[in-house]
Amino acid sequence: MRVTGCPKDLLNGPCGGALGGICEVDGRKCPWFSVMERFELLDGAPLLVEHPVVVEMERRYRGDVKIRESEFMKNLEKGKAIAVEFPIRLFERGERKFRRVGDIYTVPDNPLGYPHVSPTSLATWLKTHGFSVMPHLTAKDRNVVAISSEFRTALEFGFEGVLITTGDWPGFIIQSKPVFDLDSPNMIKLARLMFSGVMPTGEYLELEERPFVAGTMNPNYPERVEGKRFARKIIAGVDLVFTQVVASVEAVRRIPRIIEEAKKYAPGEVPVVVSFLYPLTKELESTLRKMGIETGSSFQEIVEEVSSLELGGINLIVFEEALWNEKLDEAFEILKSTL
Repeated sequence: MRVTGCPKDLLNGPCGGALGGICEVDGRKCPWFSVMERFELLDGAPLLVEHPVVVEMERRYRGDVKIRESEFMKNLEKGKAIAVEFPIRLFERGERKFRRVGDIYTVPDNPLGYPHVSPTSLATWLKTHGFSVMPHLTAKDRNVVAISSEFRTALEFGFEGVLITTGDWPGFIIQSKPVFDLDSPNMIKLARLMFSGVMPTGEYLELEERPFVAGTMNPNYPERVEGKRFARKIIAGVDLVFTQVVASVEAVRRIPRIIEEAKKYAPGEVPVVVSFLYPLTKELESTLRKMGIETGSSFQEIVEEVSSLELGGINLIVFEEALWNEKLDEAFEILKSTL
C-alpha cells in the first residue's frame, strides 16, 4: 500500500507529525490520515510494507535472542519501570557529574533538527560511566547504512535498549536535506534482525543477549488512527512503547482504547511507558497545544490517572534546565506519593 504526496515518502501511514491530519512539513492535509481511518475497508492492503534491505535480511533470520537483563526490564514486568530523560543541555554546558535516577536514562535525539550531542555518542559516554541507557534513534537524517551503524554501536557497547521513531522534519531550524530512508516500523524490524545477529551486509553474529527495542505511541492521536500505527510496530516486533508526552487526563484515558484498536490488526500486547513533563507551567502548556498535544490537567491529576491503569511504567522529562535536580526531586516526591 502506497500513497503519493507524503514529504517523507512514508510506507505505512502517518508519522507523529500529522496531528489533526495536518502535515507538520507544509501544512497540507496528510495524504495518509484518511487512508488509515478507512483502512479496514481496504481489502488485502498490508499494514506493514517492508524495506527491501529488511526483506533480504529476513531470509537469513535464525531466531530471536533474549533481551539483556536490567533493572528497567525487571521493573517493566512489574509495571513499575522508571525512565528519566537525560538533560543534554546541562551536559553541553560542561556538567559531568550526574546521579543515578530511575532505572534508565533515555537520551533524546535532536528535536526539530536542532543540532546537539549525538544521542548514540552520549549514550556511549553514559554507559562507560556506569549508567543504563536508551538513546532515541530517528530516520529523519540517516539512511539505512547510518541507522545500521547506530544499531551495531548499541550491540558493541551493551546498551540496555534503543527507542525508535521516524523523527521530525529536519529542516525546521537549519536548512537541511531530509532522508527518511526507513520509517519507524522498518527501523524496528531492522533493529530486531540485527539484534538477533543478522547484519545487512550478509554477516552473522553469534549473540547471547540483545538490547530491547522500543517504539512510540501518541495518545494525542485519534485511537482509530493511532491503533493502526501502534499495530504496525507490534507486527514489526517492538518490545515495548513509550508514549509521546501526555498533558491531559483524556490523553491518558485514550491509551487503553488505542491498545484495543491495535488488537484488531496485530496479536499480542506490549508494555506501555507513559511520558510526563514536569513542571507543567502555563507557558509550557501553550507550546504543547501548538504541537497538537492536549493540555488542561495538572501533573498530579495525570499521575493519578496513570496509576489507575495497568501499564509498564513512566518516563519523566524535567523541563527546567537551571533547576533540573531540584525539579527532578519535586517530581519524584509526587510520583512516590501517588504511584
